[in-house]
Amino acid sequence: MSLENNSAFYRLTTNVYKILNSNPYLLIAFSIFVIVIKAKFSFPARLRVSLCFLVLCIVSVSNAQSAVNVTPPPPVADTTNNGEKKEVEILRSDELKFQDENGKKYTKLIGNVELRQGRVLMWCDSANIDKESNSVDAWGRVHINQDTVNAYSNFLKYDSEKKLAQLQGNAKLSDSKMTLYTDELFYDTKEKVSYYLNHGRVVKDSTVITSNRAHYYNMLHDAFFQGDVKINDPNYKLNSDTLKYNVDTKISTFFGNTQIFNKNSTIYCQNGWYDSKKDVSSFGKNTVVVNPPQRIWADSLYYERFRGFGKAIGYFKWVDSSMNTEIFGHYGEYTDVRQYIMATDKPLLINKMDKDSLLLSADTLKSMTQSEHDTTRNFFAYYKVHMFMKDMQGVCDSLFYSFQDSTFRMYYKPVMWTSDVQMSGDTVYLHTKNNKADNFAIYRNGYIISPSGGKYYDQIKGINIFGYFIENELRRLDVKGNGESLYFGKDDKNKYIGSNKAVSTNISIYFKDKKIERIVFIKKPEAVFTPIKMMSKDQLQLKDFKWQIDRKPKSKEEMFRAAGLLKLPIN
Repeated sequence: MSLENNSAFYRLTTNVYKILNSNPYLLIAFSIFVIVIKAKFSFPARLRVSLCFLVLCIVSVSNAQSAVNVTPPPPVADTTNNGEKKEVEILRSDELKFQDENGKKYTKLIGNVELRQGRVLMWCDSANIDKESNSVDAWGRVHINQDTVNAYSNFLKYDSEKKLAQLQGNAKLSDSKMTLYTDELFYDTKEKVSYYLNHGRVVKDSTVITSNRAHYYNMLHDAFFQGDVKINDPNYKLNSDTLKYNVDTKISTFFGNTQIFNKNSTIYCQNGWYDSKKDVSSFGKNTVVVNPPQRIWADSLYYERFRGFGKAIGYFKWVDSSMNTEIFGHYGEYTDVRQYIMATDKPLLINKMDKDSLLLSADTLKSMTQSEHDTTRNFFAYYKVHMFMKDMQGVCDSLFYSFQDSTFRMYYKPVMWTSDVQMSGDTVYLHTKNNKADNFAIYRNGYIISPSGGKYYDQIKGINIFGYFIENELRRLDVKGNGESLYFGKDDKNKYIGSNKAVSTNISIYFKDKKIERIVFIKKPEAVFTPIKMMSKDQLQLKDFKWQIDRKPKSKEEMFRAAGLLKLPIN
């Protein structure tokens, strides 16, 4: 035997040994078979037949045992990352044809077609399945179902690799929360995201949202709209550039130029949100609320419509055109009841009058109507009140103004100035007429001081003092009760010659060119003239003299800067 034959024989015997050694039944059978071959002439024929039958039985048992112990490997399935099959299964069709057009092979299904890929079911009148691209084209009464999501259209193009459905023609998608309508709809069955790129609408109960583009995340119930976004709701209308809407919470979050139309007002803003369930909203920078005749500009505005309460955080401006009044501040609150408004953090009120404007500042400014039925508006200012007009300025601790009688009421250490004339008392009332200062009244401890020159001051005291204006200029003062006056006289050379101190029940003082022209004592006074050289320091002033020029507001610009505003909004 050659070396090559010996090698082949060795490999054969080695393999046979391995097979026999791995299965004891085969080893026993092989042993009996060898015995029969060697003793074929010494054993009776009947015994040899029995031994061969025994060998066959042992081999059969061996094969049966091998079939029980050996488990075939599982088939390799074609799946996606989440375990769902990529291949589209055909569950039903009235007709099935295998087509070959221009070298492209596909399966054509006609009539009551039902397909499935994982948990996605599809129905249609007819469909073509391209095995090579693993895609489906479907026509007629297309319906896709995935859990709670149902989509419908006239035509469907489905990419089973990307799990992306493109529905065209009267496309509609709905879940348990909303319904989406468009002419062309895309639905990602893997991520459960639907979107349209060429106009559509989403309907949630009585709310309808339209836009040029939109994405709806079915798992989160969040919808994102872009381009000419409009919300039509029974309670409001909204136009925006970009909008996020959650169909569970019914919260709208808007970005870009936005307009909101309510029953009585219109809101313009650049960003914000609205919770239609709680009827609460918040608006960001450059917000404008128009509620004629009132208007509000604000950096940030929060509003609870269900109770008619709002607040402005940061810079804001409130305007009432019917009263020619504006209020500035850096924090404010508003309620619909009695149209109440409150401003703090350097607030400033401007009331535009004839040829002038009144500026009013305080720690806190408030305004409201007389009652729910009487729309006459009142204003309140308290703590560190400052008032400025071109021809009149004032300070006090608290102030009240009513449009009913057009009167400013100043309380607790009030002081007023007209030109250089200082007026003070326990309480001061300033009455206006046709947006002009008309008259004023000082009640209790009235004191008038007018600089005469240098260290000399003309002075008038009385229980009550009444003043009268012509064209916003002070022309006359009437002192009622316990009148006292101290007046410094001059000679022809305009030099001081002495003082005239008089006591009279009632005194009238007349002004010209903003200076005291003459003093008239209604009853014969008790008068004493003292030469200037003989006057002591105590004789220069009446009792309770207090020159408070340091408290006087200097200018409109000063008040505007004190309010934290950069430029003057008025002339």
